[in-house]
Amino acid sequence: MSSLRSFIISAVFLFTFISTAQEGLMVAMGPTVTSSTSLTGINLRAYLGTSPTFCFGPEVSVFPYQTTSDEYETNLFEVNFNAHYVFELAHRFGVYPLSGFNYTNENERSLMHSDEVEKHNALGINYGLGTHYSINRVLLFAEFKGVISELSDEFFTIGAVILLKKPQKKLHHEQ
Repeated sequence: MSSLRSFIISAVFLFTFISTAQEGLMVAMGPTVTSSTSLTGINLRAYLGTSPTFCFGPEVSVFPYQTTSDEYETNLFEVNFNAHYVFELAHRFGVYPLSGFNYTNENERSLMHSDEVEKHNALGINYGLGTHYSINRVLLFAEFKGVISELSDEFFTIGAVILLKKPQKKLHHEQ
């Protein structure tokens, strides 16, 4: 129930961000995996591009309960707010460092006694590196992100970014 509630709150947060953004709006989705426990989940993000090289925005990753040892299963929920500065290395191909803030909620429960749940929460900072390839209004991306916190971990994500709204160019006489 807690994961469902967290997902609904995150969806409302992302929708609010999407509906108030002005220009260069992008949304993305893709699978993600943790390096420490190999949990697999889904990553959703919305970014606002303020220039051809800079974007920022929230992202949410949800990892449902998965067995992590013979005795325990773990779920993970994280909210990030990241910024990217894109270096275009070739036509359609770019790389970007990322940095930002993180909130992580981790629950670990016993397989033998499902009512025994250990809950952990932490605030942290993000660092990472990504790459993308542009095909019209879609960017295919691969990204590594590390989190420094009491629940430090590393994440690998691939996915697709869809450009929903491009900035409108002003006509010469409107400037």
